[in-house]
Amino acid sequence: MGCSSSSDEGRPDDYSPPNSNVPPPSDNANSVRLVNTNSFGSVLTDANGRSLYFFSLDSKENSNCNGGCLNVWPVFNQTDLTLDSGLDIDDFDQITREDGSMQTTYKGWPLYYYAGDGEQGDVNGDGIDNLWYVAKPDYTVMKVRAQLVGRDANGNETHLTSDYEMGEEQTFYMTDAYGRTLYMFSEDENGVNNYTEDDFSNNAIWPIFETTLMEVPSTFTSGDFGLIDVFGRQQLTYKGWPLYYFGQDENRGDNYGVGFPSPGIWPIVNSDIGTSPQPQSDTIIYSVTNQGATAYVFNGDGLSDAVNPNLTLKRGNTYQFDINAPGHPFWIKTVQSIGTGDTYDEGVIYNGESSGTVSFTVPETAPNTLYYACEFHDSMTGTLTIID
Repeated sequence: MGCSSSSDEGRPDDYSPPNSNVPPPSDNANSVRLVNTNSFGSVLTDANGRSLYFFSLDSKENSNCNGGCLNVWPVFNQTDLTLDSGLDIDDFDQITREDGSMQTTYKGWPLYYYAGDGEQGDVNGDGIDNLWYVAKPDYTVMKVRAQLVGRDANGNETHLTSDYEMGEEQTFYMTDAYGRTLYMFSEDENGVNNYTEDDFSNNAIWPIFETTLMEVPSTFTSGDFGLIDVFGRQQLTYKGWPLYYFGQDENRGDNYGVGFPSPGIWPIVNSDIGTSPQPQSDTIIYSVTNQGATAYVFNGDGLSDAVNPNLTLKRGNTYQFDINAPGHPFWIKTVQSIGTGDTYDEGVIYNGESSGTVSFTVPETAPNTLYYACEFHDSMTGTLTIID
């Protein structure tokens, strides 16, 4: 079951609490073992090989499985731990549950059994209610469900829904293996980090998630993850979105970044997000024809049969004008005029074409306003606004 309740719903008919009616450990078996399974590879088990599990609601290193939930998901607790090779004692701890009993944790996640597992190697509890996942030592990311509590640029905290509106809602999102919240930047593009400075001077605010992908919970698909190079360092991506921490998330379970500097700029990450947008081409292409001797007609980059449109060009970008307007040479100029004077030629290739390509790489020194104009007809013209 995926909630704290006193109901026995979901209890198998042959239920037997594994922490009370299992045989004693075999001689020399460690209290936490790594057992290889057919479907999940190496998983954490108790001394008898019974699989252990994580609960997505346990985002803050306390147990949210109580009452009847424990009939299906009994607590694992073991003092004086001995561990199989490959496990680190520093990753284990104990918490005090709300009833005063103790529970063993791994990387901050309280550990449970599943009552439906009968034998060594059983992993029948993974994925139940989209909340329970078999405990593995090599997850790169994890999935939690918790209330989003955003913190704005002034430090004010607000409860937010998954749509980043004020309200109460339990939202699924991704964390690292230790439960620290991961974010994406709304201005990033597919495989492109548009936030981090080349000297990492702003990395303390939104640190990049630097890791190598190993295993992921069954709710995620490994193929959705990737790595990009960020000024010589490796950042993990999900569906093309570069992943970050938030520097003000000091404790496990904090997700303050969803509100900073305002909601929606740094969203949480979950399997419902779409693939990040592809980077804008370095070259913006327009096809240009003529409407008699009265106008140029533009198509491309959001324009459809636009008549003498005014365009905004960005310094550093390249713009390709594919001209098919015989008898109407296309000039880039400093003033709106006919003839071949007043041309602007810096960064321009084949200025004045009527059946060919005019290419314009906008230099940093370009003036704020330029024009395109027909050599012969003063009605065929438009403004080029130049921005940084």
